Amino acid sequence: MHRSNLLSLGVVFATLLAGSLISYSQVKGKQIPSSENQSWILDRPVNIASLANSNYQFCSQPDPKDWRDGAGVCFNFNKTGNRVDGYYGYPHSDHFICIRGAVNGDCITGEALAISWAGNQWENKPESLFKWDFEGRLTLSQGHLITTPDDHKDDVKWILYRNASLNVEGFYQYNRPRMTSPSQLCDWKAK
Repeated sequence: MHRSNLLSLGVVFATLLAGSLISYSQVKGKQIPSSENQSWILDRPVNIASLANSNYQFCSQPDPKDWRDGAGVCFNFNKTGNRVDGYYGYPHSDHFICIRGAVNGDCITGEALAISWAGNQWENKPESLFKWDFEGRLTLSQGHLITTPDDHKDDVKWILYRNASLNVEGFYQYNRPRMTSPSQLCDWKAK
């Protein structure tokens, strides 16, 4: 190759590189399609308050893209207006708690409902402020045992926490809820 051909080839390469860098900087922070699964990836945080009314799942770790329903600790919920109704817990375990309340950014403030049964006993029902999870994102207080007409028939007990605060800032939004529907786990009507 001649020196002039190499120089021309170098100019073309430099132009293509500069064009790709400019294109990247223009799309950074916007939704771009992923070729891996053709779903949308967000390169910026999503805040729950800005979401449309629907069902969602947010988890502390990215989608594992395998048989698991989620990774880390997850919040599976239905959003209507500025209200959410769902549960927070660890996928593939019986360690979860129902939450409902108002949304402000990525924080939910309301009440929580815990289920205590033979396989998942709550030894105490703290009334003072405490962190429910290892990550320290769910704070509960003002807990009391709820009695129901069927208390003598089974060992299931309900604990209602009148003060619950959940912060899911930095969680990953999954493309669809994969965990069990909150309506199947959280029986607020009986409380």
